Amino acid sequence: MICKMVSMQLQNAIQSATSNDSKCKNCTLEELAIIQELKKNPAIMQRELASAIGKSGRTVKTRTVEMQEKGLIIRENGKRNGKWKVLVEV
Repeated sequence: MICKMVSMQLQNAIQSATSNDSKCKNCTLEELAIIQELKKNPAIMQRELASAIGKSGRTVKTRTVEMQEKGLIIRENGKRNGKWKVLVEV
C-alpha cells in the first residue's frame, strides 16, 4: 500500500516536471532574443523589436511568423493595437 502511494507520487512528480518543461528546448538564439524582448514589452512593434535585437525587420517578421506556427507566441487583438503573448517559459 505504501509502496503504491510512493510510486504514484513519483509518477505525479515526473509528469508535472515534464509538463512544465519549456517548449523552447529547440529554440534558436534569435527566437530566445525575441521572446525576451516580447516579455519586456508585449506591445512592441516589429521594427522596434528588430532594432532591439540587432536584426533586420524582415528577419523579425519571418521569425515571428515561424514562432506563431510553432506555438511559441501569439498576437492578440490585431495588428495595430495588439500585443504579443509568449506561450512558453525560457
